[in-house]
Amino acid sequence: MISQFFILSPQRGDTLIFRDYRHDTPRDTSDLFLDKLKTWHKEHGPDQDPPPIFNVDGVQILFTNIQGLYFVCTTKFNVSTFMTFELLDRIASLIRDFCGILSEECVRLNSSLIYELLDEVIDYGYPQTTSTDQLKSVIYEEPVLAKKENIIIDSITKLRAHGTNLGVSSNKPISKPIVNSHDEGRYKQNEVFIDIIERIVAFFASDGMTIHSEINGSIQIKSYLQDNSEIRITLSSNMAHGRDTYNSDDRFGIMFNDYKFHESVDSSGHRQMIIFPPEGEITAMIYRISGDNLPFRIFPQILDVPESPNKIDIIIRIRTDFPEDKIATKCTVIVPLPHITQR
Repeated sequence: MISQFFILSPQRGDTLIFRDYRHDTPRDTSDLFLDKLKTWHKEHGPDQDPPPIFNVDGVQILFTNIQGLYFVCTTKFNVSTFMTFELLDRIASLIRDFCGILSEECVRLNSSLIYELLDEVIDYGYPQTTSTDQLKSVIYEEPVLAKKENIIIDSITKLRAHGTNLGVSSNKPISKPIVNSHDEGRYKQNEVFIDIIERIVAFFASDGMTIHSEINGSIQIKSYLQDNSEIRITLSSNMAHGRDTYNSDDRFGIMFNDYKFHESVDSSGHRQMIIFPPEGEITAMIYRISGDNLPFRIFPQILDVPESPNKIDIIIRIRTDFPEDKIATKCTVIVPLPHITQR
């Protein structure tokens, strides 16, 4: 069971949402949490990620950063850590389902709706339900769409890289609220949106050769389908599961090392997923692929400067290996340098 739940803005330090369920922890826990974060970054540096759990005077503080907001809960009990973080993630998904997007401005505009959700999701610290379908019939507050676009959206709307979460602007179809009685006719259309989000982690040797690379991906579905309609997703013929009996066949180009399906997915068909998605957003599948499947190559070069023994030239060349009709946006190259580097 949890004692408190609150949503904080890291930039301003404001408490956007606060709900005290058991009244057994101090009211100023949110301020204590922010002080703890500041102390951590001061001692370990701003680039070091803090631990997801703090203990302050016997109070456990569990938090996660979602879409640039801190979702935090407190407890004095020995709760299941995994269940608690799953609850925080589900609350964030519910806000996206009912409000359309998840951002600081959206939370401020829809505080009444979010409080109504929290009262149904948690009762005296005990989680009750996080099902969008079940909550639709008991939530009466109307969502307020965020008019101000704080985040620039392009074709890779939901790409998350290095912990940076990109939101979705309110005029995009995928960012529609699940329930909006004022515009009910618009939402009766059967629509479904599917995003494949992949994050690549790779290590290169000094000569540019790949030491290790790994793709962590997910298939996310946001459904506006009526009557729990069926969706069938067929994987490409050059893909195979790592647990397949065909894993030694050379005709498979890409092999899943690990994968996990949502409870609404029937994966018994060969290379086919049959999904009965609940209304709202779910992660239908998460997977991991290892191997040399990078869309780019890196060729680093370090040269001494003869006229200045204290200077070096670092040259990094990046070669893309995808077709010319495809483009990559928001690319950032980070070169770690020793602390003695002046500039």
